[in-house]
Amino acid sequence: MGKKDDPKLMQEWFKLVQEKNAMVRYESELMIFARELELEDRQSRLQQELRERMAVEDHLKTEEELSEEKKILNEMLEVVEQRDALVALLEEQRLREKEEDKDLEAVMLSKGFSLNWS
Repeated sequence: MGKKDDPKLMQEWFKLVQEKNAMVRYESELMIFARELELEDRQSRLQQELRERMAVEDHLKTEEELSEEKKILNEMLEVVEQRDALVALLEEQRLREKEEDKDLEAVMLSKGFSLNWS
């Protein structure tokens, strides 16, 4: 029997694959959370700027100022859409990860290995 057939080595290999997957997933989540924080900050700054501009009554504003308010509002809507997309992406990744885990577990069980990840 070669090294590739050694059950202890295979069990260790499966464990290392699982650990690697967990680290990659964690990194991906952190990147999404960082982007979410950036968008949250951007949205907050836009809201503040819009509040300041809206403190002045519309009849006292120039067309350019009114146009700028609309631009800020549109940008806020884009930020909200981007944040929604991140939430959807995160959920999609979690579902895909569950499927990957099931696949790896099925391979392990088919080879006669236990599911002891600890």
